[in-house]
Amino acid sequence: MAEADSLFTHSQFDEAFKLFESNAESFYGNGDQENYIYCHLRMAACEIGKGEIDAGVFRAEQSLEHIREYLEDTTSIIAQAHMVVGSGYLHVGRNDLALENLLLAEPYLEEKTLNKAECLEEIGVAYWNNGNRDLALQFHERALDIRRKIDQIPASLIGDSNNNIGLVYLNEEPLQSIIYFNRAVDLYQDNPEQNRRKIALCYVNIAYANAELANYMEALEYLDRMDSIWADIYDGPHGNKAFVLNNRGRIYKMKGDFNQALVYQQEALKMYLNIHGEKHPDVANTFLLIGQIYQQKGDYERAAINYQRSVYSNLYDQSFADLYSNPEIKNFYNADILLTSLQSKAKAMEALHFEKSLKKRDIDGALTSYLLCDELISIIRQTRINEADKLRLAGIAAEVYENGIYIAQYLSEHSFKKKEYLKIAFEFAERSKAALLLQAINDTNAKHFAGIPDSELALEDSLKVEIDLLDQMLMQDISDEERERIKGQVFEYQRALRDFVSGLEEKYPSYYQLKYDTKLASVWDVQASLTDEEWLLSYFVGEKKIFVFSITSDKYQLFDVDKPEKFNSQVIGMRNTIKYRMEEENRSISKQLYQLLIPKMEKGKSSLTILPDGLLSTVTFESLIDEEGSYLIERIAINYDYSATLYLQKPLEQLHGDMSALLVAPVEFDANSGMSDLPSTEKEVNEIRYLLSGNGLTVDVSLHEQASESNVVHKLEEGYRYLHLATHGMVDEDHPGQSSIYLNADQSGDGRLYCSEIYSTKINSNLVSLSACETGLGKISQGEGVIGLSRALKYSGAQNLLVSLWQVNDQSTSELMISFYKNHLYHSDKEGYRDDLRKAKLEMIRSEKYSDPYYWAPFILIGR
Repeated sequence: MAEADSLFTHSQFDEAFKLFESNAESFYGNGDQENYIYCHLRMAACEIGKGEIDAGVFRAEQSLEHIREYLEDTTSIIAQAHMVVGSGYLHVGRNDLALENLLLAEPYLEEKTLNKAECLEEIGVAYWNNGNRDLALQFHERALDIRRKIDQIPASLIGDSNNNIGLVYLNEEPLQSIIYFNRAVDLYQDNPEQNRRKIALCYVNIAYANAELANYMEALEYLDRMDSIWADIYDGPHGNKAFVLNNRGRIYKMKGDFNQALVYQQEALKMYLNIHGEKHPDVANTFLLIGQIYQQKGDYERAAINYQRSVYSNLYDQSFADLYSNPEIKNFYNADILLTSLQSKAKAMEALHFEKSLKKRDIDGALTSYLLCDELISIIRQTRINEADKLRLAGIAAEVYENGIYIAQYLSEHSFKKKEYLKIAFEFAERSKAALLLQAINDTNAKHFAGIPDSELALEDSLKVEIDLLDQMLMQDISDEERERIKGQVFEYQRALRDFVSGLEEKYPSYYQLKYDTKLASVWDVQASLTDEEWLLSYFVGEKKIFVFSITSDKYQLFDVDKPEKFNSQVIGMRNTIKYRMEEENRSISKQLYQLLIPKMEKGKSSLTILPDGLLSTVTFESLIDEEGSYLIERIAINYDYSATLYLQKPLEQLHGDMSALLVAPVEFDANSGMSDLPSTEKEVNEIRYLLSGNGLTVDVSLHEQASESNVVHKLEEGYRYLHLATHGMVDEDHPGQSSIYLNADQSGDGRLYCSEIYSTKINSNLVSLSACETGLGKISQGEGVIGLSRALKYSGAQNLLVSLWQVNDQSTSELMISFYKNHLYHSDKEGYRDDLRKAKLEMIRSEKYSDPYYWAPFILIGR
């Protein structure tokens, strides 16, 4: 049987199949049921390798039944059977069934074996297919690590791992992918004759990567090498041949030769249809590519028809009718291809309407396609697992929502259903805002309402803590060997966490239902929540337009303005001219941005809620200067939030520390931290303690060495209405999870409360004040806004946040904070904190010493 296994390892499937078949007959005659079934599973794998997928899956499923009937100790061989079934489903694009079987197999395969590595590799491919790029990379790297440690392993298997890692990098980092593909080719050269198929596939991948880098001639040269190889290996049609045709067409399209591109894509389509029939992700992808060529040629109707065919080829139980039929978003092969097809169809029908037909049904069809995209994005969000993959989807979704807003606005102006289309426009904008934060908060709330015991939630928290600690270790300067060891631990903890969450969903059905039952706030919900004095502005920053949603209790308007060519520079410049006290330049930029961003204000408005988008999250709207030369804060109180849904969301539970406050100030910092001492913070904290205790609150103060990380985290578990942290904050835009609040180190902690640790901490305070530098900043992510400390605090339960956008003199900060609390405790005649902050800022504006916006502008209120 060793010879058959060797032939299989080197992809010589016909020869291997015959040997396994012969061995199976011998084992059956001897009554050796286990080896008989093993041979049939290998025969099934050979059939899958040859492209005879249905036959292979059928044989493997028959073997599963045989195992259950004839064998007693079935764990290992059932795992192998599930692995073969999963592999088969992977080849026909059924990633859902593939993952279901592969994940059943993986835990029961013996550690540090070729079988284990192969299963991990195929799970990685399945995750890559459904858009979980970062998770796929983890599985491929784990498979590679196992293979490297096995003695006398064929070099081709190491090559397979490198090839798969290259595929993960292919679209976003083509240069990195070429490095891995070339490593794979070098490893396959260990036995070039046996590895011809694998070398050929690497050449296709290298060609694809070169095309991404616009090296078209080099890409075509690699494809030319393929023709003789495939002609020698395959007599008739084959998916690998079609894939080469597909790539030729793609390269010619990128070169601008659309006619030649169309010829190759149509040949590829004919071959794919011959092999797979109408229903397959490869067929769907080729229809999509043909549609893109027609769109480039300006034939929008043909483009739209091919996109529609792509949609229905991706749905395995729905049939194509015509251009205007609308599919149900369910039972699809590849979500990413389906999303691109629907989005492309919407663009084609939009172009068909404006440039040719002017028929309302075409522009209606475009809007309907965007609504279907939105429905699909909501489904995909449930399958994205890692944060990076979720953020990648948010970036793609932002383009869908921008186009959807534009068309809904256009239809509102050209139909009798103005309100209905404006409602849709707002819903698109709302879906684009902080969807991941809302999903995370919704998940926490679902656990609460589903009645999951604290003991189970504590286990989840402990797994997250371990992952955070390991991630921090990976940020250090460590050896390659240590890095690989830690990455292996991260992999195991993350797998345990995924299994734990899956177990919760199965054990508590109400948790699963509530987790994904996200009701977004409508424009009517917002209007119902506003008083006559309140005004809300929600922004969506697109590629060419900025959309401004203006909402009061009795009026809803949608404005759009052309986005200036240097808009990003203006926004960054505004912040920098304040930060570096460039008065003349700041006044000019602030006036320009006011004219761009602020609609005409109605009389009688005393408060303004800003829901920013993207880079606007770094703008201090308070310091915008109106046509009369006044700061906006002089006219109206201002607060911020991530989205209307989060703004209207009620607290999960009543605060158990309703009449208490925790005030924290390390004051001095370790010289090794690189942070300067903050002597004024001690006076600030003592003054706030005096104010709060004078109003009947129980005040807990942690100063100097008492302001240690472990002590503060422990105290937070008790719950406080007010949490005031007068200390430094550090933002890491490249690694948001490593952003931190500086405290004092002790035996239990390094003195830095990391963003990732805050996510695992229950704060539930009514107000968290971060009297620190740049605590409101973080990584700007399209569709998600600022990802940093304030976001983590919001997730951990903070209802309102007072944070800063740049480092400010600690004396002026202290005075503003004391003034803010005085206003809140003694002078406030309104609910919330925005009016109190406005009064504190106005005091500084009217003072001689701190009137410059440098001192008061950076502090913003997230909440009310």
